Amino acid sequence: MKPLVRIGRLSATFLGSNLARGAIAFALSLVIGRALGVERFGRWVLCTTWASMLTVVVDLGFGVLLPRDGARSDACHGRLLGGALAARLLLLAPIGLVMYAAAPGIASDPESIAGVRLGVLLGASGAAYGCFGAMLRSQPAWVPTVLIVETAWSALQLAVSWILARSGAGVWPLVLLATIVQLAQIGSGFVLYAMAFGDRDPIRIPSRSETVALIRRAIPFAASGLVANVQTRVGPLMLGYLSTAAEVGMFAAASRMGTVARLVPGAMFAGALPVLSGEYGSDRAEAHRAYRSFNSVLVAVTLAAAIPFVAFAAPLLRLVYGDAFSKGAPALMWIGIALLPAVTNSGKKILLYAAGAETIVVRWSTAALAVQIAASALLMPLAGATGAAISLAIGEAAIWWPLRRTVDQLVAPSVRVMPRHDTHDTTTITKTYSRGSRVFREFVGLVVNYRAGAGSAKTLD
Repeated sequence: MKPLVRIGRLSATFLGSNLARGAIAFALSLVIGRALGVERFGRWVLCTTWASMLTVVVDLGFGVLLPRDGARSDACHGRLLGGALAARLLLLAPIGLVMYAAAPGIASDPESIAGVRLGVLLGASGAAYGCFGAMLRSQPAWVPTVLIVETAWSALQLAVSWILARSGAGVWPLVLLATIVQLAQIGSGFVLYAMAFGDRDPIRIPSRSETVALIRRAIPFAASGLVANVQTRVGPLMLGYLSTAAEVGMFAAASRMGTVARLVPGAMFAGALPVLSGEYGSDRAEAHRAYRSFNSVLVAVTLAAAIPFVAFAAPLLRLVYGDAFSKGAPALMWIGIALLPAVTNSGKKILLYAAGAETIVVRWSTAALAVQIAASALLMPLAGATGAAISLAIGEAAIWWPLRRTVDQLVAPSVRVMPRHDTHDTTTITKTYSRGSRVFREFVGLVVNYRAGAGSAKTLD
């Protein structure tokens, strides 16, 4: 089966699973919210949010490293999985103890305190199952089975939560149910791993030096995830400081619609990483051909999602959020414009991940974030939500050409292909990065000078 066909099938599988689980999550919040009321529903959200934050903090980049390395033909899956579990649990122990002890400071009422403390186990079990899920996603043949099992557990949690809510259960039993479901998922992870890999590759806990080496390999992925999270949140945070709450609301509405537009590309990325990684380990030329075809489809899908935002921004906002949000139409238009460089940049990053060039991804992602912050400081006081959206577009556009040059050098037949794990020495790429860094420093200097001049003008006035 051709790589592009496999990517298409996996992408469709991920998209279907994301939609199904998104619907289940919405129904779960609806059931619990109606049963508990506003105040106690807020307590449930607080407890589960702290649990999910704990899971995110201890991710360490294994959510991307395991699908990438696990797809290689020479991968030692048992050692990879054992090392990821050991690394996450070692970090979980002190952070979990701090969260447990700090529960009275996080929440004020006894019900929430008990829920936050139980959330430590919920977050820890989520982090442990995440290792199994990520490893099994590296095997395209097992992805549909894994996603079906995960969706089934989510549906079971919804059904039992409905029963508990109707019987008058409070926050703690509902958090306990979520914890039990997560622990059961770990059990299903063991079973699925044994079915996928059998006795030929059992789970092994590596030595301390091997675990440290694995963590070092995962750090660039963790850094990339951190940058992506900051990039998502910096817009509303800076907007809240530099503009008004109304502008934050309009930007939030526009960015939420942009998130919906990314559902299909996001599923494509999830399907592409294990396929391109596997091809890269066996036939790099085929991996490059698959990427070219994948990128063409990605551009077409992104344009199909972006054009309505640009052409029908105001009607879409009125339809979804109401008349009051139609003033955010310029912001939504710029969100649509930003989609093309943002999504195609992400597609290039997937290929670079597959090629073992994750440190380059971190560098350019950080550069995009820095440009976005600098542009936001300049534009948000002048244009509010529209300025925030323009800043996002500027940040992504600033790294589009350098990333394209990097990928072109990687894919071009005449250029030596970069080996795995960032052991490559690419002089041309370094020069491209240096030129981009120089341009970025000049841009930041202009912004700083402008802001200083504006401040001086205000003082004179």
